[in-house]
Amino acid sequence: MTGSDAAFVTVYEDYYRQVYAYCRRRVSLDRVDDAVAEVFLVVWRRIADVPEGEATLSWLYSVAYRVLGHHYRGRKRRSQLEKKLTAIGVEPASSADEYLVRREELNQVIEALSRLRPQEQEILRLSLWEDLPHTEVASILEISIDAAKQRVSRARKSLAKEFVEIETKHSSPPAAQKGGAW
Repeated sequence: MTGSDAAFVTVYEDYYRQVYAYCRRRVSLDRVDDAVAEVFLVVWRRIADVPEGEATLSWLYSVAYRVLGHHYRGRKRRSQLEKKLTAIGVEPASSADEYLVRREELNQVIEALSRLRPQEQEILRLSLWEDLPHTEVASILEISIDAAKQRVSRARKSLAKEFVEIETKHSSPPAAQKGGAW
């Protein structure tokens, strides 16, 4: 074990509980371990900068303060992004994989919508994306309320049909799309 390794082990063993307690009082339980790990990662990288004696704990608290600041800012940015996504009608994804799946589904919906007649596209945009009631859709398009309801219903069915076709095309293996075997 090198001198720096030994110094790290000493700092870790002597101050882990205090750093853990400091972080625990400031973040939720599910984030404490990550925060403490980040603090000691900084210690590992900067072991030569760690002061000795009574100044060690203060130095560790200042590192923890900065680490938690990064966590707070990251959470705040995520919260702001989630609010923006919710405002435009997109439910925030909880993971990168989920985001990619939702993005692909959104692209498929947009592709399906583009396959519809312009009148169907517009009535769906008004009723679904703009979230307008049938009465307002009817008023905007200068048609009766019953006609608006029927057109929305037909356009939804057309959209669903197009979406299924696109989804089937995208979910089949590449060889199957080309007519070949795996």
